[in-house]
Amino acid sequence: MTSPIFTPLTEAHYDDVLRLNADFVHWTAPMDAAELLFILRHSDYAQVVLKTDGSDGLSGLLLGYDHDTNYPDHKNLIWIREHLENFFYIDRIIIDSSAQGQGLGHAFYQDVAAFARARGHKYLACEVNTRPDNPSSHAFHRHFGFKSLGEREFNDLDKAVRYYALKL
Repeated sequence: MTSPIFTPLTEAHYDDVLRLNADFVHWTAPMDAAELLFILRHSDYAQVVLKTDGSDGLSGLLLGYDHDTNYPDHKNLIWIREHLENFFYIDRIIIDSSAQGQGLGHAFYQDVAAFARARGHKYLACEVNTRPDNPSSHAFHRHFGFKSLGEREFNDLDKAVRYYALKL
């Protein structure tokens, strides 16, 4: 893959973002248009990469925000705040099936790490599903240098996650 061109997420991308999220909802949280707008109001980093094969749509996206963003009911963000200071939170990264395995996730993480360092953050933080399990994402994060912070179950949602942090 050639070096991706990161583009700020705009209203023109909303339908593609919602479609990508729906395609990968078993790994992410459900998101409708209202939730997307809510996340974007809190996001400090909202970047996309457009498909380069001439087709419409996105190859990927990454949304994230500072540890102290005003998002009072975000269970994962609250858990990480209790275990880590001065971090940049990756809310979701989604790579289209057609772009997986080409280094786009790595490129996104390099870009968001540089962004977080420039803002003075000491860590990147995120969570990855353990129920349903997402073994390829766990392997990706470990390969990138993330370390496990702990795990949490959400029995009411039949979901569990492992929290990760990367020292910047």
